[in-house]
Formats: sequence, structure tokens, C-alpha cells
Amino acid sequence: MSEDPDRLHLLYLTLQTLRDDMPVPDQLTESLKKLAIESWKRALDLRCQMPDASNPEWQILRTSHTAALIDSQADILSNLRPTPWIVMAPDRTLLWDGQEYRFGPGFTDNELPPSEVIETAREFATAGRGNAYWDGIAPVRLHPTPGNIESSSLASLRAQAIDCQMCELCKPATRTVSGEGNPKARIIFIGEQPGDQEDLHGRPFVGPAGQLFDSALREAGGNRAEMWITNAVKHFKFIPKRNRRIHQKPDAPEIKSCTPWLATERRVLSPEVTVILGVTAASAVLGRQVTVSRERSRPIPLEDGSIGLVTVHPSYLLRLPDEESKTREYTKFVNDLRMAISTLAG
Repeated sequence: MSEDPDRLHLLYLTLQTLRDDMPVPDQLTESLKKLAIESWKRALDLRCQMPDASNPEWQILRTSHTAALIDSQADILSNLRPTPWIVMAPDRTLLWDGQEYRFGPGFTDNELPPSEVIETAREFATAGRGNAYWDGIAPVRLHPTPGNIESSSLASLRAQAIDCQMCELCKPATRTVSGEGNPKARIIFIGEQPGDQEDLHGRPFVGPAGQLFDSALREAGGNRAEMWITNAVKHFKFIPKRNRRIHQKPDAPEIKSCTPWLATERRVLSPEVTVILGVTAASAVLGRQVTVSRERSRPIPLEDGSIGLVTVHPSYLLRLPDEESKTREYTKFVNDLRMAISTLAG
């Protein structure tokens, strides 16, 4: 999706060289690499502008990127944010209503109120996948490498992670589920992996375990909007059973594959307190086998300078067989969260 005026000429020369079974000259190779890097950066920039799904209301993204680039990112943008949005550019309108996306020409909103922008975008963006022009457009993928990841910002991490193929979990999962919250958070919570609802909604901790976590966090005096919530593994691991997807525990290679994402996320956030929810997250953060009952409820100095605190994953509480056990363990869980929050006060 380069805008270089010589791009078609360079591609023609490349095809001609390959047709004649000749080696591609180094100078031509370098020029093509520059085009690829330029396109990669433009696609990343567009993705970084897309808000996450924490606010379910319509979001309007105004950009100067070309129609060709926007068209190539339609699938990716709807995976990044499953809830409704509009991308507005000088020569393209792209609308996603949560179910399907539609293309149309660009328009100038002239500071219209959001409701009128949405209505106008609906009128302009009428071409869908049934239109032959857009039906064959291949998405431009970023194919992140550990080197790309290590130098990323939080927005760039999320934008690249949607294309992560570092382990086999990316194939059956709907999408990569990145962390969310306050980028200036002093405390972060790390769980195991997205569940069924997280995979569908593109947000961490929004299913039954997430709802229990929110309740316990409020009871402990915390505010989710002030925290950062993430997982050690960014794809949902499951086995299909009839019309359900049954959670499966990530194995060691899958946890290791996700290490660059989590390590960079923690480095960029630089929290004072890291709350580790469950054995998978504890193994990922501490780099060793962990028994939660032995490590629980005590401060652990971490290599990044933060204080770690291990506790159970909220899904453990949902699996307890009787109300007495659930009440007892829920109280202990709230106390752990309260301890983590109070650590910030010194």
C-alpha cells in the first residue's frame, strides 16, 4: 500500500526480471524493501489509531490514509475492535456496525455531531463483500517478530498482536486479545488466557470469571478503569464440544511463545505492583514452576522492580462445589486484592 510514485515501475521491473529467470539486482531489492517497510509502517499507524472495545459506543476515527490502505485493513480493524466504528478519510468511508463492514467514498463532516456523522456514513458506505471490487482484496498483515515487539508502545503491541502467529493457538481463536486499561496504571493484573467471551468480544476479563473479578476488585477498593488487565497468553485455547468451546490450559511452549508480548507490555507499563492470577500467569511471570498455595498472599520482588503478589484465578472460585467454600475463598481473594492495592500506599 505504498504511495511511492515509482512503486508500479519497480514492481514491473521485478516481474520482468523474474520472468526472464534473472537474479534480482541488489538495488532493486533494496528499493522493494523500502516500499515494504513504508507500507508496514502505514498499516501499523492506522491500526494504532483504532480505539479498543472498552467503550461499546460508536467510535469515529478520522485519518488521512489512502483508500487502498484502509481497504486492505478492513478485516484487521474489525478484529481489533469488534464493536461499531467508522473510519473517515478524504477518499474513503469504512463503516463497521459490529456484524459487517461497508465501503464508500470519503466525505467531509465539517464538525457534524456524532449522530449525523454516523447517519451520513451509513448513506455513503453501501458497498459490501458482495461487491466484486472489494471481494478480492487481500488483507495486509504485519507478521510481527520478537524484534518488532521489543521496541513497541502499548498501542503498537495491540496493533501487531492481532497478526500474531507465534504458536498454533492463533488458528482456531477468533482474535488476539490484548491487555486494556489505564496506560499509566501503577498496578497490573495478569491472568491465564482469554476465555470464550473474551475471544468473542476482544477484551480481557469480561466473561463470568471477569465479572467475579470486577466485583472482588470493587469490594477491595479498586477501580478497574485505573488498572491494567491482561493475560499471559493472548489467544483462547479450547476444544469444540457440540455447540460449546471448552477451555484448555495452555502448555509450556504456548506460554513461552507469548513471552515477548507480556514482557514488553510489563516493561512499557513499569508497574509498582503486579498481581498474578493463577498458576499459568505465575509460571509466565516468575519463570519457574509455581504452586499457588505456597506463594500466595506474600510480596515477591520481581526482576522489573515491581512487587509481585500471587493469588488464585477468579475462575477457580467459580469451580468450587458449595456455597460455603465459595464464600470463604472469595473473601480470601478480596483480601489478596486489597493487600495488593494497599501496597501502593507503602
